[in-house]
Amino acid sequence: MDIPVDFDRLTEVGSMMGSGGMIVMDESTCMVDVAKYFMNFLKDESCGKCTSCREGTKRMHEILTDISEGRGTIDQIHLLEELGWATAEASLCQLGGTAPNPVLSTLRYFRNEYEEHILEKRCRAKACRALLKYRVLSEVCKMCGACAKACPVEAISGKRKSKKVEGIPFKIDSEKCTRCGMCFESCKFEAIEVQ
Repeated sequence: MDIPVDFDRLTEVGSMMGSGGMIVMDESTCMVDVAKYFMNFLKDESCGKCTSCREGTKRMHEILTDISEGRGTIDQIHLLEELGWATAEASLCQLGGTAPNPVLSTLRYFRNEYEEHILEKRCRAKACRALLKYRVLSEVCKMCGACAKACPVEAISGKRKSKKVEGIPFKIDSEKCTRCGMCFESCKFEAIEVQ
């Protein structure tokens, strides 16, 4: 927050002025997901003339996808750094020269988030769907069945409570769950926990 917004200072910390826009993020933003978003854009923007940019951006995007979907390894962090530096150094234009910046700067300042994704299979910002786990809090659940009704893949079992019928607590089958979040959105009692 104390860095002046000028060309030289932003370059020193691994950023750049760009087109003059500024993106503000908080702790609800996943840095792995941010890097993946920008690499997805940049791989499509590469003209393809130089191999380093054309292939480097694609490979970085693939690795970030692996990490955000729970298939990442610690070795891939080092590979991302190597690819980033090689892409920046060997590219013929500024697009390739700056394309790795989102990856390199998030690794520099938020390496712990990459490590959490890989080692703990956890996204603290809850942005990487493949790493989310949904759970019914039985002590809060009113057994209304709204979550089961909203689930498009029938991953929630239980029995709705009514005046005539005793309910059976609802549970989410993590093997069937597609992590769409419909159960979370449909529960009026905040009985669905996202981990």
